[in-house]
Amino acid sequence: MTRKLPPLRALIAVEAVVRHGSVTGAAAELCVTHGAVSKHIAGLEDWLGIVLFSNKRRRMLPTDAARTLARSVSAAVDTIGDALDAIQPKPSSELEAEDLQVIAPATFAMHWLIPRLPSLKRSGFPTRTRVRPTHTPESWDELKWDLAIRSGEGAFPVKFTAVPLFRDTLGLLAAPGLYDGSRSCDPRHLTILESETRPGELDAWLAAANLHRAELGRIESFEHNYIAIEAALTGQGAVVAPLAVVAGHLERGTLVQLRPEVKVRGPLFTALIDPGNPRKARARDLVRWLGAEVDLQALRSPSLV
Repeated sequence: MTRKLPPLRALIAVEAVVRHGSVTGAAAELCVTHGAVSKHIAGLEDWLGIVLFSNKRRRMLPTDAARTLARSVSAAVDTIGDALDAIQPKPSSELEAEDLQVIAPATFAMHWLIPRLPSLKRSGFPTRTRVRPTHTPESWDELKWDLAIRSGEGAFPVKFTAVPLFRDTLGLLAAPGLYDGSRSCDPRHLTILESETRPGELDAWLAAANLHRAELGRIESFEHNYIAIEAALTGQGAVVAPLAVVAGHLERGTLVQLRPEVKVRGPLFTALIDPGNPRKARARDLVRWLGAEVDLQALRSPSLV
């Protein structure tokens, strides 16, 4: 330490006396004698060269200097306490009580995962789950999470346990009844909605359909895939989207698949668990539940998974 400080016990004693307004109250809180507190105050006054309290009718009246010192000591004690809370292992009961933090790609989170949270709660899962949608440009490894769900083929850090959930299939989707006549399934006569963060998906679908961008009438670009899907839901055009992720819309009929014979290999969704996370057991339980949900969806709609 580069600064010389008075005894910490004396500083704590002064803070307690300021709070209680008496040596007796401070002594009871600190589990020391009345004389020990008085000795700490006298020693600190000698060290500082100033008077900290005046004794009036058995009540210790702090000076402005004593109040200033007490506020600083109180803030320092709170800071130390917060640091200790952060570094000490928490009892399993406290860990169970905390929300399970999950991060997932925004489209997956909004259309597949979050709609399943009520079912997760009804299943008796003991921990409340909070889902934080992430966007492509974000550095997800800098976020706080207990379970991360990622899409794509990229290699993940070896320190994480990776559990594949499912591989999706891409299809061309639109709101029902948007287009009429024989042209309703012809992309060349549709407004195509494209995501700037997934430009390769439209190109892959067009290649599978033996079409080229130059043949399309109009392409509307959106910043994110879930925004393009929302635009499709409101009837603004057709979008290439992951079928299993938006299976709920297909089952409800809010989206229909155009040219269903044309399907393209879609993204792989993988769950990541940090073995060093104290809540890893609960994260594994959630991954098992999600795997069961994938199996149920495959039974309901085998063509989508």
